[in-house]
Amino acid sequence: MNVLQPNKKTAIITLLTNGASQREIGRKVRVDRKTVRKYARMANKNKETEEASSLCINSF
Repeated sequence: MNVLQPNKKTAIITLLTNGASQREIGRKVRVDRKTVRKYARMANKNKETEEASSLCINSF
C-alpha cells in the first residue's frame, strides 16, 4: 500500500483551501488528480462533521 508523504498531504489541503483546482494541485504536488479528489472529499467530510457537532453542542 502506498502512503502519501505528510508534506504532500499538507500541500494538497493548503492548495484546496486557497481555491486551486484539483487538476492544478495534482500537477504542482505531482500526485494523481484522483488522490487530490480523495483528500478533498476527506477534508469536506471532516468539515461537515465538525459543523454538525458544533450545532449539537450549541442546541443544549
